[in-house]
Amino acid sequence: MTERQADGHAHLYYPPILNGLDYLDSVVDHLSGEPNPRNLKYAVLHLQAATEVLLKARLLQEHWSLVFKDPGRADRGRFESGAFESCATSEAIIRLRNILAVELPKSATDEISQLTKWRNALQHYGLIAPAPAVESRAAHILDFLLLFINEYLMPGLSGEDAEYAYETAYHIRSRLSHIRALIQARMDRLSPVLAPHAERTVSCPDCGQLALVVGSAPLRCRFCDEEHRNPVNLAQFYVGIALGKEWEPGYEDLATWPIQRCPGCAEDTLVLEAGTAAAPRSHTPLCFACGGIFPTGG
Repeated sequence: MTERQADGHAHLYYPPILNGLDYLDSVVDHLSGEPNPRNLKYAVLHLQAATEVLLKARLLQEHWSLVFKDPGRADRGRFESGAFESCATSEAIIRLRNILAVELPKSATDEISQLTKWRNALQHYGLIAPAPAVESRAAHILDFLLLFINEYLMPGLSGEDAEYAYETAYHIRSRLSHIRALIQARMDRLSPVLAPHAERTVSCPDCGQLALVVGSAPLRCRFCDEEHRNPVNLAQFYVGIALGKEWEPGYEDLATWPIQRCPGCAEDTLVLEAGTAAAPRSHTPLCFACGGIFPTGG
């Protein structure tokens, strides 16, 4: 947005919260209708920018030094000129929890983590991702950010800024409901196909929908159509997204690693803590290769 200054010229006026909301408005614009690849690209970039700006806006409301990469070396002059390195989004989440006691839902931080990977891929070497996966994740994160704005940021606004923020958030929310409806309609259409496989259906690491049937080829998400050829890699990818545990060499020898060798097919694909469509809130020891369920963990 712009405002007219005493010199008669229009100046950019985008304080953090209004800036973040403007990015979100752009995301919904890019996801509306039938988004093409360029729309999806900018939806990812602008959603990541919005997430970073809005999370840090809450830190700013507490104290400006909290957005520095190293708060102990914060300098007011560098802050006001913008000549400083700010903390990463992941660090902002940690500071919100540890300093401000703002505990973000794990589902939201998982979505943000995947979004950050997509954004980094776009910026540095390119990204290939299914369009429905981008739409689904974007809708989840938009939902979270609108709640975050309402609960943690709106109370700190007043006057015209508060009025603009409220109107913009309302505008975004009304259009987001249409995107959510389209996603739900797709899942409803898939329900008869997925119902017989509920015990072997897990959340897709790409789109986050409970639509990935494991245990038999093809290992393909029915929602976003992303296919995984290697069940070992899929199990590790799933654990990284769903449980936030990245695989490293040597983990297979640790009792705490949530993937074990399957007693049925002898593949390293038995995910001990899978959330399935049949039991989404439980930990089901499910083999991603053969589809076996082993209650004792082998």
